[in-house]
Parts: sequence; structure tokens; C-alpha cells
Amino acid sequence: MKKWKRNVAWMEFALVLSAASPPAGAEPHPGIPGGFVPPLDPTGIELKTKRLAPGVYALLAGHGAVDNSGFVVGDRGVLVIDAHINGAMARQIQAAVRRVTDKPILYLVNTNFHGDHTFGNYAFPASTQIVAHRKTAERMRHFEEEKALILLTVNNKSDVLADVRLRIPDVVFDSFMWIDLGARVVEVHHFGAGNTPGDTVIYVPEARVAWTGNLVVGEGMIPPIFEGNASAYLKTIARFAAALEVETIIPGHGALATGSNLSLYVHYLSDLIQAVRRAVREGKTLEETVAQMPGLKKFAPPKDHPLNEFIAGLHRRDACSRQSKLAGDGGAPTAKPDGSEKIEATIDGSTGHDGARPFAAAVA
Repeated sequence: MKKWKRNVAWMEFALVLSAASPPAGAEPHPGIPGGFVPPLDPTGIELKTKRLAPGVYALLAGHGAVDNSGFVVGDRGVLVIDAHINGAMARQIQAAVRRVTDKPILYLVNTNFHGDHTFGNYAFPASTQIVAHRKTAERMRHFEEEKALILLTVNNKSDVLADVRLRIPDVVFDSFMWIDLGARVVEVHHFGAGNTPGDTVIYVPEARVAWTGNLVVGEGMIPPIFEGNASAYLKTIARFAAALEVETIIPGHGALATGSNLSLYVHYLSDLIQAVRRAVREGKTLEETVAQMPGLKKFAPPKDHPLNEFIAGLHRRDACSRQSKLAGDGGAPTAKPDGSEKIEATIDGSTGHDGARPFAAAVA
């Protein structure tokens, strides 16, 4: 048992050290293990509006890992998904809405607590109701810590975040709610933790379109297991896939994806769980562990892809996360003897508002 734990600890340490390096002159932030820094600087980015269905629009950065957004228009007003990283980008989102409709922005849903999704909250009208999962709202209160972390992702350019200030959600939920925009209902789901504790999916049923924040990122990208663990992430994705019929995914980062990305995530996470467990048992080195993981080759982008190194680093970080989970379990395998894990592909039975707050009056 002690040897198992020592191997896990060594591999975790090596995986962290081998992650992507921070920007020049930057000190690693404790929230970014080993300086693993996604490139989120929006300078010079113009969000492009893409109509996906009547009243349903994606706002796409079209550049690396910079955040996407979007909005849904009903008879009464508009719902926006994510506020972006600062006031300038939040105003870009609102300008895009205004090019389509003059109806009021009634709701803004934050898909997770990260500053690149929430720091623009303050720039929306005071009349706009901000909605988030309860755990997302709780984590947003650690504003200064998050600001220090996000500063690294924009190459320490303080002007990018100079205007940001905290604006917390007005409405919180636990598992499910629906929002009636007038002749169009938008569903807001939490299927469990993945990239963050409060990962939220916004779904338009008649269009079969889902915004996924960081839970499912762009086509060709692998699951970013930053704060959770692979087993929980796998169960969350399985619930998502079982509950909703999705044709188009607008990820928090990267290119538009299809619903088939969910099955790819299931395969990747399953491969990751089994490969890391097997490698630790066999005393494999870091490089041997990563090399034997089939998920890396399946998800590898073209060699000239601008995020190639980032994706490779993310794969290593995902393996590190799984190692940490094994260490937390005392090194004990969590699977059946044949190496498989039971996936509970059901949602929690909620079919309406879950009672987290008296939301009906707010959306009537």
C-alpha cells in the first residue's frame, strides 16, 4: 500500500511539473497547478454571431481558447449565456443582441464561476436577473483570488481586468429550472460536477442546442478535469447524454461541436480511468503512462493546430487529476474486478424547478 501511494505521489508531482509553463515573468498560481495556463486574452477579438435556429444565436470568439457566448430571444425578452471576461466583452455581447432585437435582456446565466465567464456580469443592466448554480454563486465570492488567477491567463495584462468588479447572481438553483421567455422555454441543468462543482448546461429543446460552458469544450478538445475527478466527470457526462437530445453544442471555449462529442468524452474518460489505474498498479513512469493512454491519440488535433501543446498538457493534467483521486482513495481501486465502472446514466428525477429559491415569481 505504501509503495502504491509513493508511486501515485511521484507521478502526480511529475505530471504537474510537466504541464504548460506560465507566461514569462509570471509566478505559478496555486489555482493553476504547475502553471497550467489557458490562453484567454480577448484583446482584438470580435465575437461573431451565428444563427443556429429562429431566436437562437451563438457568439463565437473563433480564436484559440477565448470564451464563446450566445443568446436566446423570446416574445418577452432575451436570455444571455455567460458574461465574458470584462466589461468590454460584455458590451460586445449586448451589442450583438441589439443587432438582432431591441427586446430587454431579462436573464444572464453563468455556466461556471470562472472569471472569464462571470467578470462581465457587472456590465449588464441592473434589471437583468443573473442566474447560476448554487455552488457557482458561492465560489464567485472569492473574487480577488479568481482575479489573480485570471490575470495569468491574459499574460499579466492588468488593463484587461482593470474595470472588473463583483456582481453575484440574483437567482440560484440546484439541479434544474426552466425559464419562459415568451413562446420559448429555455432549460437550465446541472448534471453534476465536471470542470467545476457547479457546471451548468443551457438547453433550447426545439432547436436541440446546448451551451455547455467548460463541461464540454470545443470540437477536438478533451475534458478539462481541473477541479473534479474523472469518475465524477464521466457520470456527469453520462447523465447529460441520457437526459437531452443535442445536435449542436456551443462550448465555453473552442469550435462548435455536435452531440456526438458526449460519447467521445465518455470514451476518453473511461480510457483515462482504466489506463491510469493500470499504470499505477504496474509501477509505470509518467512518460510510459501517457504513452499508453489511447485517449491522447484519439483526441490529438492536427500537428499545426495552435492549441496542440495546450491539449497535450491538458491530457497530462487529466491523468494527474485521476492520480490524485486514487491517492485520495488510499490507492484502492474503485472498479469492479474486470476494471469496469458502473455509470449511472440517469438524472435525479427533477422535471421542474427544484425549490432552491422561489423562482417562479421571477420568471412569470
